[in-house]
Amino acid sequence: MLSYQHAYHAGNHADILKHFVLTFVLKSLNKKENPYTFFDTHSGSGLYDFEDNRSLKTGEASCGIKKLLKALDDTPCFDFPDFLDYIDIVKTYAKKNLYPGSPLIERDFMRSQDFLILSELHPQEIENLRENINDSFYKKSEDSDFPSVMIHKRDGWEMLKALTPPHTKRGAVLIDPSYEESEDYELAAKTICEVFKKWSNGIFLLWYPLLAHRETEINSMLENIKSDVRRVNKNTEIVNLKLCVFDKDRHVEKSLDMVLSDEDKKNPPRLYGSGMIVINAPWKLKENGEKVVEFLKNVISFQSQEES
Repeated sequence: MLSYQHAYHAGNHADILKHFVLTFVLKSLNKKENPYTFFDTHSGSGLYDFEDNRSLKTGEASCGIKKLLKALDDTPCFDFPDFLDYIDIVKTYAKKNLYPGSPLIERDFMRSQDFLILSELHPQEIENLRENINDSFYKKSEDSDFPSVMIHKRDGWEMLKALTPPHTKRGAVLIDPSYEESEDYELAAKTICEVFKKWSNGIFLLWYPLLAHRETEINSMLENIKSDVRRVNKNTEIVNLKLCVFDKDRHVEKSLDMVLSDEDKKNPPRLYGSGMIVINAPWKLKENGEKVVEFLKNVISFQSQEES
């Protein structure tokens, strides 16, 4: 869907969950010296400005990552290395009023022996991506180099099916479509199941929205993925993490810093959270991820504020 622009939503609660899980998987892959390939099917521009009018219009970053960073600064009591690695990289960009999208997080965590393959169709977004991926103000250390990066102006679903399995046996893919088209739910399940059959040792990360009016499509997608994957290998480790920040029966699609009237609250609910399903999940992702999700609910969830 070429109309979608992530600049409106960068740094929101969905990005926090998605990018924490992403960094957890990247760190897990980095534990072995052998190279790996990472695919990102819907890359976007890779870098977002908190002062961009689109970000200011929705206020989602203010109620998401900015709120979280302030909470951690005020009460730095959450000692969880896997989560703080994500926070550390975000803080580096936040100093310049920027938020890193998944391509830059991937690039910054990967090593020189690894391969990063990005796909984006939006004409302006891919130009921004090409420029941003070469911006190297962030460096892990003076003697570290970035991975080899290939950027495709290509349909992400088609790219993944065409380029898997990769030459390296190890690898992972982040799938993060806009879900503006209802067919994306079916395409996600179909593509993952097709690719898993030929790349059963790959790690698959799928982000999905929590939308009350799409509950049937979401549940069908998740069930199809689980059943088809376990048909190939019944012992496959599958982790499904969900972060709900609003009550699904009350949340409406408005700027998150607005006070909702009684009339607003009667409107059909929109995005009230998001989920990440991970196939071939790394060790301890479920245990550690559930702790992080619980922490995030207490810090950025509007549910906890309404109940208090």
